Amino acid sequence: MKLTKALLAVIATFFCVVASANAQTVQMVGIGSSALFLEMGQAAALSGSIGATCTWTVASGTVFATDSRITASENGQFWVAWQPGSGTCTAPAGTYNIYAYLQTDSTVGNRCIFAVPACTMTFPTTTAAGANLLSPVNDVALPAIIQTTLNGASFNVAGTDIRPEDAKFATIRALTDCGTPVAPGSQYLGLGYATASGAATGNQIKEADGIGAIASGKGATFNVADFNLTGSDPISHTSITYSYKVYDVGAVPIVVFVNPGDESGFGSLQVQNLTRATLAGYLDGTYGRASDAIGQGYSASGASAVGTTVFLREPLSGTYNTMEYGVPNNTEIQSSQDVGVNSPVNIDALNCTSGAHPTVNQNPLADTVSRLGGAGSSSRYRAIGTGDEVKQVLAVTDSLGYSFWGTGNFKNATASNAKYLTVDGIDPLQQVWVDGLVPTANNGLLGNVSFANVKNGSYPIWSKLRLAATNTGEAGASALATAAQTYVSPLQPDFVPIKQLEIVRSHFAPPFNSSSTYNANFPSSGINQPANGTPNCNAGSTPEAGGDVGGLVYSLQADGDFCADNLTAYGNIGRRQ
Repeated sequence: MKLTKALLAVIATFFCVVASANAQTVQMVGIGSSALFLEMGQAAALSGSIGATCTWTVASGTVFATDSRITASENGQFWVAWQPGSGTCTAPAGTYNIYAYLQTDSTVGNRCIFAVPACTMTFPTTTAAGANLLSPVNDVALPAIIQTTLNGASFNVAGTDIRPEDAKFATIRALTDCGTPVAPGSQYLGLGYATASGAATGNQIKEADGIGAIASGKGATFNVADFNLTGSDPISHTSITYSYKVYDVGAVPIVVFVNPGDESGFGSLQVQNLTRATLAGYLDGTYGRASDAIGQGYSASGASAVGTTVFLREPLSGTYNTMEYGVPNNTEIQSSQDVGVNSPVNIDALNCTSGAHPTVNQNPLADTVSRLGGAGSSSRYRAIGTGDEVKQVLAVTDSLGYSFWGTGNFKNATASNAKYLTVDGIDPLQQVWVDGLVPTANNGLLGNVSFANVKNGSYPIWSKLRLAATNTGEAGASALATAAQTYVSPLQPDFVPIKQLEIVRSHFAPPFNSSSTYNANFPSSGINQPANGTPNCNAGSTPEAGGDVGGLVYSLQADGDFCADNLTAYGNIGRRQ
């Protein structure tokens, strides 16, 4: 009996040693922007500093992020990368690291990591082959230990096109009564998606189902729920105990593009440029003829008789917010894609219901307005997600849309279905606009993408790509933010690496109603804009803070001079377009 007990003790000790010898560490459970999906995955798998050479990827509908506060789930394309350790890719052993990323949206990413509790990953048991979404990386079979480790894991890194403060403000605006200023005297009006006045949860934002060329049979939706960066969670009312850091990766422009299939409409050779004022008119519903994009002498083109279709993004996306505050809702134009001027023929000028607590009137936004002296019409429709936005424009003649640049986003663009435009005469991709042909791998023009006018600050609609990380994700986010820049190449020019960016946007505290139940907890002072690793403004000594979407652009030199001249460490803050 004593021998049996001794033997059992030895066996138990052996298994404990074996278990402790297999120590996998989840370095990053990421979620958010599609703009960071490819290069981060490639960096995890191919970078010698990370060495997670084993990958598995899958298209949308397999991996989910669940926000238990509202029992809502999000899904999208997914990759996971891991090290083999002392074993193999299909049977990792010893000590190894795991990195994972679920593609959703910037605001979803921020909400999921800042919510208390954070969103968790639902990772089903699957034997499906990998989709090879990180080409040239080839997927391997997914080990059960990776499935087990990730199922139920909390997200701790957000890939985001906008600062967390800007994502928070976008949520506040969506939850504010429709047409009501988000703060006294503010030009920024609420969108009315809250389930009740002052509620911290909202009704889903809906895609225009079956409108346009892509009739899915079921319109996509976007969940609306509040979150905070400090204090306590506005839904669970649980204290926020984490800290967080934001790591810059690069900068990327929003590209405005049209479907040029009709030579009498947007296909006219005269359609090359939009001023910000004209672009705002298309986005807010003021303009709806193709001829509005042409200067004098438009009658010869025939474009005056062509109505247009405009596809807008959901108002919580990073893409929407970068466009919104750079063009229609800047301090000069003061309109909006949702509650701006808008032709009042079919819907209220503010797209709001009437009453003491007005809500959004059309959800989904599917606005058709009589044009051309009653002989035709123009339309504006809501698209959900980058993929749907691009697909719709490429399929609908005389349509206009916008998207963050990405070689993957525009891989199906051809001369017959897409033409990109300059804004205020500035090209977002090449130094000089030629004919609007979108650079793709198929036409061999990707080598011409230099982002020269993003780097020098002259193109007006761009934003930084960032990784926001709570405590447990900081190491992984920091490593990937650095490594991802290596995988931007002449054949994959997806963004400007952060070290090549010679400009900075002014940071600011977005307005909010301090008496609201979803207090933003924005800092009233101490807002800082780091100077991308240069010694300007004591970069690195003061954490970056505040929003910057739509902020005025300054060169790093000018901002550094401002700091020196004014004895401040915060740069020229509080300035918006």
